[in-house]
Amino acid sequence: MTARGSRFSKLRAVVLDWAGTAVDFGSIAPTEAFMRAFGGFGIRVGAQEVRSFMGLTKRDHASALLGLEPLRVQWRTLYDRDPAEADIDEVYALVESLLRVVAAERCDPIPGLLEMAEALRRDGIRIGSTTGYSREVMASVVEASARAGYSADCVVTPRPDLPGRPAPWMLYECARLLGVYPMDAIVKIGDTAADMEEARNAGAWAVGLAMSGNECGLDLEKYRALDPARAEEIRRAAAAKLTAAGAHFVADGPWDCMPVLERIEDLLRSGAGPAAVGARSEAELSSAVPDNPYLLLTPGPLSTSKGVRAAMLRDWCTWDREYNDIVQSLRSRLVALLGPKASSVYSAVPMQGSGTFAIEAALTSLVPREGKLLVLANGAYGLRMAEAARRCGIRVETKDCGELDPPDPLELDAMLSSDPGITHVGAVHVETTTGILNPAAELATVARSRGAIFILDAMSSFGGIPMDVESVPADVLVSSANKCLQGVPGFGFVIARKELLAQSAGRARSLSLDLYDQWKSFEEGGGKWRFTSPTHVVRALVAALDELEEEGGIAARNARYVENRDVLLEEFAGAGFAPLLSEALRSPIIMSFLYPEIEDWSFEAFYDALKARGFVLYPGKISKAQTFRVGTIGHVFPRDFRALGTAVREALARG
Repeated sequence: MTARGSRFSKLRAVVLDWAGTAVDFGSIAPTEAFMRAFGGFGIRVGAQEVRSFMGLTKRDHASALLGLEPLRVQWRTLYDRDPAEADIDEVYALVESLLRVVAAERCDPIPGLLEMAEALRRDGIRIGSTTGYSREVMASVVEASARAGYSADCVVTPRPDLPGRPAPWMLYECARLLGVYPMDAIVKIGDTAADMEEARNAGAWAVGLAMSGNECGLDLEKYRALDPARAEEIRRAAAAKLTAAGAHFVADGPWDCMPVLERIEDLLRSGAGPAAVGARSEAELSSAVPDNPYLLLTPGPLSTSKGVRAAMLRDWCTWDREYNDIVQSLRSRLVALLGPKASSVYSAVPMQGSGTFAIEAALTSLVPREGKLLVLANGAYGLRMAEAARRCGIRVETKDCGELDPPDPLELDAMLSSDPGITHVGAVHVETTTGILNPAAELATVARSRGAIFILDAMSSFGGIPMDVESVPADVLVSSANKCLQGVPGFGFVIARKELLAQSAGRARSLSLDLYDQWKSFEEGGGKWRFTSPTHVVRALVAALDELEEEGGIAARNARYVENRDVLLEEFAGAGFAPLLSEALRSPIIMSFLYPEIEDWSFEAFYDALKARGFVLYPGKISKAQTFRVGTIGHVFPRDFRALGTAVREALARG
């Protein structure tokens, strides 16, 4: 039985392979064991030759390798005869001896595995395993994996009366031990063709992993350092091989599997089983979650992961408990990003539309008609906040600090002291006009000390720059799904003190942007939106928040963004581009660069050349200098900015 409230009702068990699927990124242990074992007999065998038979039982694997003509030639040269069954047994015995050591040393869970296992157990899904390792090897692997946090409900290994893959018998035995039937309620996840054939032969679903295991064949460090173009080349070849072997779906690794499992649940609910879903579903594999033609190096919308995009591949009814529970959980998770003390004081209110919609909702609902707003602006987005207030009849004063300087907390203190009529202060945390990082903590502290309510446009900082309600004591924060949280466009959200939301009843100047009514609908309706909910965007943000947790939280994401920025600066400096801002003012979100002193240089031509090479930049927005911008947020990594540097040098060399 699945758990009450589970997202799954038809899918009941997931069976995983071990090396390259659950543990041992790159499936390194069996490859090393075979290469060393054959070396012990004087036979040279390459990693790719070993990997071509991965997934079989290890004796069958040894037999298949000795059946390769190049290896048979080596054997005849050394031993003056063809390899016999006794020789296969000897090689296999040495492989087993080595595996008992090296396999137990490589039991670190693959990224996303522990989170997937936890989610499956929470939904009442049983977890089984089949493997090509022997019972003796698995004894140490299971023990080491358990110490690292992963275990399965059953472990099935090949034996004389239970032949291994690609035969279905181990998977049948797994189903028996788990007490799960029919076989179409089971998904097999593995990284080899033999895994896919095992699943197909047993009548179960087959999900192949292209990048975490045998087909990619790199350890985690080398995988993360892959050039994007090379990674895509490997991914396509792996997907083609796994699909040809019978995979219904292919993911990069465990981190990408939950959306695939949900897709399988949808197919089961529609009456489609693994036998009926054949070539059509395999074609869906490459088209349902297409690869991006380029990286969006912008401050949002930005490049998202396949997992985030895959989360949008199903429809959701907005009236039932299942979806509304997702919305309530999403609201709680957004507040929790502001620290453990936030949930008792703050509440999150998602609002349909872009971040500007959410800004306008906050201003027109939280600033009373007798109130006065002071906006501290040093770029287009601060000025936009002031304009939104002005158009809605709010009394507003704008302090324009210029595009290249941050607001001064001491100057704010003086302004509030001289004008006690100012009730609210608005500012932008990261002004993406230039990429400047404004002193939000100091501004919030000054505003609150003077009795003013501080509204922070955290559009381009929330989720990417560490802050909590103590370090940045803003009363109201506004952000969007498609910025540092790495979701997609469709809604913004306001996180405000509950007391301010409660006091805002009847203040709104707009029906659709009434923050109080939206908040009450969520609170009293258990997650119900007032008007049409952006269901797909909600699901994408849930997946994005899962990925944020898997990455290690905001601190880890901030570290990646900082490294992205630093690599970008290094690469662009080498190509002759100077940054607009001084080091002290630069955020890790977006960088502005001055046009180079190159005769006949054109940003439009530069933009087109880089887009053709897979990178989209952002034009400049300031009035005092000719600039362009490069975003460093989203599902992008330092290796992408190394590749960008190469593309820039190529583009400049070609004029």
